[in-house]
Amino acid sequence: MIVKQFLDEPLAQYGYAIISEGEMAVIDPGRDERPYLELAEATGAKIVASLLTHPHADFVSSYWAIAQKTGATVYASELIGLLIPKWTGLKDGDEIRIGKVRLKAYLTPGHSPDSMTYVLYDEQGREYAAFTGDWLFIGDVGRADLRSKAGNVQKQREDQARDMYHSLRRMFALLQDSTLVYPAHGAGTLCGKALKQFNASSIGVERLDNWAVLLAHQADEATFIEALVTGQPHIPKYFPNSVEVNRRGPSGYEEALKTVQVLGPLTAESAQKRDPQATVVDARPAYLFRQGHLKGAINIPLGKSFNTWLGSLIDPKEPYYLIVSSQAAYESAIAQVLAIGYEENLKGVFVGVSYTEEAGPELFPNVEVLRNDGRSYTVIDVRDPDEVGANPLVPHSIPIRLAELRERLHEVPTGKPIAVHCAGGYRSAIGSSILLAAGRSPVYDISEAITRLQ
Repeated sequence: MIVKQFLDEPLAQYGYAIISEGEMAVIDPGRDERPYLELAEATGAKIVASLLTHPHADFVSSYWAIAQKTGATVYASELIGLLIPKWTGLKDGDEIRIGKVRLKAYLTPGHSPDSMTYVLYDEQGREYAAFTGDWLFIGDVGRADLRSKAGNVQKQREDQARDMYHSLRRMFALLQDSTLVYPAHGAGTLCGKALKQFNASSIGVERLDNWAVLLAHQADEATFIEALVTGQPHIPKYFPNSVEVNRRGPSGYEEALKTVQVLGPLTAESAQKRDPQATVVDARPAYLFRQGHLKGAINIPLGKSFNTWLGSLIDPKEPYYLIVSSQAAYESAIAQVLAIGYEENLKGVFVGVSYTEEAGPELFPNVEVLRNDGRSYTVIDVRDPDEVGANPLVPHSIPIRLAELRERLHEVPTGKPIAVHCAGGYRSAIGSSILLAAGRSPVYDISEAITRLQ
């Protein structure tokens, strides 16, 4: 028996392959199906099963593309309501054979009403591992507030949290301490709030060291519900859309890649030809954006969390252009775009820039001014509320989390220069570009200088 874990680092997403006696199953495969197909070819295994733990909100899965290319059977909870032509709905307790091993499906609602955990039994029938999806993470559990308006079965967050309480109590009474825990995400995902920096664990470790597991066994239901729904990170705009894209059966990676239009370098001529109603997302580094960019563009610098912020700020139905600095940057950016299914509203990609229309936002000249008073500036704090807490870095700042800034621009007073900060500089670059794109001026990015006030 072979168990292999795959990582999509920008989304901290794990997919899995299980191989036994020439047969292979995949669980929650990422958008790019090629690594899974390559593993099957390298080992001589036939992919016979493609499983979803639930319709993921934060990434688009290749489960259907793999099934189409290999003839594998798609398995998921009978509650999921997949819209693909053929699939097998599982009930609690159903089993799937892969070579000489078996997977047993357990319905574990809490993160989603249709969440399945697949428990793997090895060739000797021993309980080996649990593939927990977003139900159980390392040190945390899945958030309960993503399915009130998405999916085949919809539930309010308090009802989901109640389900999580009972799922934890039930499964930790069933599973052995030695059973490995393989989740669908690691630290960095927005599907939970307190994940630890590990890619696997065990039921025994989680029983002793997972705050939610401990609370579910030590506190009453109401206390657990309140703790789970409090302090969760923002919900990106793309999350509900991804649930539905996954239910429909996403196209394959290479098929999706063919739909992306590369427009060449940004020139005065190509800038004039673009759709003026479409948003421009400039993914170049912040320092290049400050030197010059298209008027009205939003700067989301390409990096580890690029697609998270793209999907947080750009609506799934909002047409947009993408600007990158090089071919290498294009390849990195498009991989992240496809991972969240955002190729559908992408009008085209400019690779390289030889034409700009304005400069800025400027770096803030002297952060010590803010330490002393700085009331001659409107200071916008784009950190999340739990980061701001009762101790803002600039006492008179206006807290508007970055994910909500485009919708809350009317809350930013006029009449004074605007300075934007976060915790380290990445989000302030985005936030200051949003304000500049909205016509506010002058706008300053406090950037990394904010660390001197911490």
